[in-house]
Amino acid sequence: MPEPHYPYDTTVVSELLKQKRKARGIKACFPCRHRKVRCDGHVPCASCIKRGHSELCRVPTSSTSAAGFMQGQGQGNNKSTSVLSRPESLSSPQDDPADEQQDAAAAQSPVCDSPSIQYRAQPNLASLLSRMEEIEQQIVSLQKDLRATISIPLAGRLSSVDQPSIGHSAAQAGPQGKSPGRHVVEEATGATIFLGSHSDAPLALGCRETSASGLGSRMLDEVTMAQFVPRAYPFTSLWGPDATVEEVCETLPEEADLIRYWQAYQSTAYPFYPVLVDVEGFGLSVFEFLNTRASQNATEPNPSWLALLFAVLACGAQFTHDPVQERDLRSKVFTCSSFHCLRMSNFFYHTDLDQIQAMALICHCLRNNLDTNTAWILMGTTMRLAQSIGLHEISPTLPPKEQLRQSRLWWTLIWQDTFLSFTYDRPPSSSTAECCTIPRISESPGLSFQECVFKICQIISNQSQLKGEHSALDYKTELESVLNEASLFLTNKVHCRSLQDHLERLALSIHVGYAICRMSQIHLDSMPENSSSAVAADSQRQAMQVVENFLELHRLCGTVCRSWAFVHNAVSCAITMHNLAYVTGDGLADSNTLAHRLMKLLESEARASEWYDADTNL
Repeated sequence: MPEPHYPYDTTVVSELLKQKRKARGIKACFPCRHRKVRCDGHVPCASCIKRGHSELCRVPTSSTSAAGFMQGQGQGNNKSTSVLSRPESLSSPQDDPADEQQDAAAAQSPVCDSPSIQYRAQPNLASLLSRMEEIEQQIVSLQKDLRATISIPLAGRLSSVDQPSIGHSAAQAGPQGKSPGRHVVEEATGATIFLGSHSDAPLALGCRETSASGLGSRMLDEVTMAQFVPRAYPFTSLWGPDATVEEVCETLPEEADLIRYWQAYQSTAYPFYPVLVDVEGFGLSVFEFLNTRASQNATEPNPSWLALLFAVLACGAQFTHDPVQERDLRSKVFTCSSFHCLRMSNFFYHTDLDQIQAMALICHCLRNNLDTNTAWILMGTTMRLAQSIGLHEISPTLPPKEQLRQSRLWWTLIWQDTFLSFTYDRPPSSSTAECCTIPRISESPGLSFQECVFKICQIISNQSQLKGEHSALDYKTELESVLNEASLFLTNKVHCRSLQDHLERLALSIHVGYAICRMSQIHLDSMPENSSSAVAADSQRQAMQVVENFLELHRLCGTVCRSWAFVHNAVSCAITMHNLAYVTGDGLADSNTLAHRLMKLLESEARASEWYDADTNL
């Protein structure tokens, strides 16, 4: 069928008819019309109320002028309007003269000539400006609150000359108030983590304050950290999901290196964090494993025990005299191997003591690699697994020797979890410190080094769980009494008979002094400014003693000081010492001297450890 023929161009007429449609009044408010959603016509409408911007809900006061405005906008922006100007020859009897007059009036009325549009624009603009001012005031208020949470202005700069004040955060929040925590970025991993209001200074935790310059800066920080943070994660599988024990054993070092790593762990790491419940028995099993492996009839080792072996090697590698590149790389490989063995042993469903010990050692390695937040998280999982097999409540039916081993292991877990939670000011993973009494390890008079640390952890745990019953000064007094119960060689170097005695004496003094400084700071934060000068002076003295003991510990055995616990405690006390020196006005010269000695030592260690790991696949 042929197309019908009309005496004019149908395309032009179709466009003209679109322009000649009768204008309809606008009943929807501008936000609903802009989003193309239904509007009920009320002011404010239900949609604007639901979306929280009822002040923007406005409808045209005159539907005719609004329609003319929209028509004028369409004609002004449409290039075809000049083509569609109606010639006389295209007039049609169907055209409505009233429509023509309305369209002409609308076309002649520019935007600025519409009084109704002007009237509506002014209140909208005013309300927007008002909201912007409110937002700016809220931002200023938030900035003031954030500044008020920082109790020590020098937390990020040890060498700053600003003079902090006692109880600065308490003065802002009130004597009974508690300032909120804050989020910081962990330098070693780029992770954004939370610090409680009474946590250590970010500098002591290897963290920096998050950027407050907006979303763009935060995105830039994330991109930068994604490029430069280490890519060797302890939970990365170096094999496929179906890897066998034999394949994992390929990452074991040569026999001579394995023995060397074991000896480094046994002599340097174990005495200051004794995770192994039977260190002598484990040593025998290591050499038995080597002998069996060298024979022709080698049997496949148990994955749980193999996970513990790799964890011991990972920790021992950190305390050898190998180049830092080799120490770091091998420790990470052994950590990955240990965790893969844990997966093969199905440690969530078939938990045993070897797996618990392996996970605790992995946490210890993560701390020494400055991945302390991950260590805290994994430590919580480890304690949950330990509780799942009843390690926190020793069965009286077990032999006394086995009871002692399990009790020691449980308290060793509490040891690491308590100190990590204390530094971050987070709740500890266990609230059952008193359900299992502190094991008596040594028969000699006075508490041993391990027993003293267990006692410190019990006091810190009680402080975090019973905050309302006792003051921080009460717990500070309890911490000071630990040294009175300790063996003589732990408190007086005159009674030390070996290098190990001296090292344990200095290590205990660092732990006790750090805990006392933290308790003192918690007390100072809760008091009005300049109301506890005696506590501040005592805390300053304790902090100076901790720094001096760390410097002496490094002089006697530098490898022991690779432990994150000692470095962190020393840096935290150095910051406290530096801050309180300005508050009390005493010992400023001595504090600065100690601080510079510590910084010089840490800088030399950092220079010796500088290297670039180009392997981003591990």
